[in-house]
Amino acid sequence: MKIHSLRKPQVSYWIIVGLLIAFAIICIMPFWYVMVSSFSDPQLVREGQFKLLPTGYSLEAYRVVFRDVRFFNGLKITVLRTVIGTVLALSVQTMMAYALSKKLPGRKLFMKLVVVTILFNGGIIPTFLVVQNLYLVDTFFALILPMVFNPWNVVLLISFFAAQPQSISESAKLDGAGEFTIFRKLAVPLAMPAIVTILLFIAVRHWNELMDGVIYINSGHLKPMQVYLIELVMRSTTNTMIEPTEQSLTAISIQTAVIFASCLPILAVYPFLQRFFVKGIMIGAVKG
Repeated sequence: MKIHSLRKPQVSYWIIVGLLIAFAIICIMPFWYVMVSSFSDPQLVREGQFKLLPTGYSLEAYRVVFRDVRFFNGLKITVLRTVIGTVLALSVQTMMAYALSKKLPGRKLFMKLVVVTILFNGGIIPTFLVVQNLYLVDTFFALILPMVFNPWNVVLLISFFAAQPQSISESAKLDGAGEFTIFRKLAVPLAMPAIVTILLFIAVRHWNELMDGVIYINSGHLKPMQVYLIELVMRSTTNTMIEPTEQSLTAISIQTAVIFASCLPILAVYPFLQRFFVKGIMIGAVKG
């Protein structure tokens, strides 16, 4: 039996590979610039002596950030809102999607309501009035409850639950399993790639969200990290640093240090969820 040799990659293949590599470099370079600038000597950064590696290695910008108690308070609020908000939002969206994937009375009406909320948004002022009338302004729950429901995530999860074989749930019902048991032990594990993908979307949104902390929060001890970072960048831009002895630091050194420090926690979590994330995206692409 003759074994055919593998075909050599065509020119179009290498063109695509080159374009992807170039695109990856374009995406990585801003992050690399932020990291290198934060570890470089502030004086050299001020003079524009930027290289691809840290120039005059210095941790002074990080010392400024980490000496500020408000940074750790903002980090605590952001971690709490991310963990609690993600668990609450994922629970509500998953259960709603599972219910709407079944043929229940009023399903079409609720589906229309979900789709309408995708097309039309209440806006900042109506949302603020709702939060204010619920007495949530300047409370920790103002950072969580407005983001509990996301119609786009619900629509994505509905497609995953609806694609699961009905024979599995029917067999479980014959064995005496209730609807909640089927949801918890069968439906959720089968849809785990999609659920973890949605989890990552929700967590990243909570981590990066800025406007709700600006609009709803007035107390300093409840401000999330993103609000603190904006205030710190503004102070560094106007040269009103935390201490007079830190005036030698440039605004760009402070800005890049706080940006890189705020990215590290979410970057540390992503590798553990990457395989679920990629699988969920691939399954969603095939089903779409």
